[in-house]
Amino acid sequence: MLIALDIGNNHVTIGGFDGDDIRFVASIATDRKQTGEEYACTLKNVLALHHADSLPVTGAAICSVVPGMAHTMARALRFLTDGPVLVVGTGVKTGLNLKIAEPRSLGTDRVATAVHASHTYPMPCVVVDLGTATTFTALDHTGALVGSAIAPGVQLSLTALNEHTAQLPTVGLDDVPQNVLGRNTAEALCIGAVYGTAAMIEGMTERYAAALGGTPTVVLTGGMAEVVRPYLRIPTIHAPTLALLGLADIWRRNHGREAK
Repeated sequence: MLIALDIGNNHVTIGGFDGDDIRFVASIATDRKQTGEEYACTLKNVLALHHADSLPVTGAAICSVVPGMAHTMARALRFLTDGPVLVVGTGVKTGLNLKIAEPRSLGTDRVATAVHASHTYPMPCVVVDLGTATTFTALDHTGALVGSAIAPGVQLSLTALNEHTAQLPTVGLDDVPQNVLGRNTAEALCIGAVYGTAAMIEGMTERYAAALGGTPTVVLTGGMAEVVRPYLRIPTIHAPTLALLGLADIWRRNHGREAK
């Protein structure tokens, strides 16, 4: 079994692969104070919870947007496997053509999503990752990564409004209004965050179509994708495990054997 870890600002998403198939997906908190040994215990518990603790771990792949966490998780994983533990970064073969000015500045989570998208979906393609930030990653008709954009995420926008204004409250997103006519402040905040993000995705897709010379396939991933997707007026594909699948692709490219 191959273990893939997508380390985000708030959560670590864990995928267990049996060959090409994802056996389980789990999520734990990102905590920079934890040691490798502590995370090793947590990972062992996750494997047991998903009835995968009896399977041999043949290797692991990691992407991270949190400085230092990839090293901590790599240490944790070495308690679980003698196989290769790959951290996506400089020098790792991805097969992805990066046509941008500063490839090293590109988040490794976005590399992973782009890798899987580039050989899975019709090109051109735009991957929209709705997490702490909302990011757009554009792939041209050849599958090359040619550009990107970054905006505040849905929840981050709401948090910023609450923290930097005197009267705007904290609101949840469990009950999104069914139209844009907000009847009170809480509804207005929710509409602005969710419908506003949907409108941004629609507008950016139109602009990417002009820049890429064709209407792109829009692939949504990230924790807020399920919240925003119902309010989009354009066709989209929801791929919640896109980064994990990309990590498995990269691991196989570098180690040339099945993740069983």
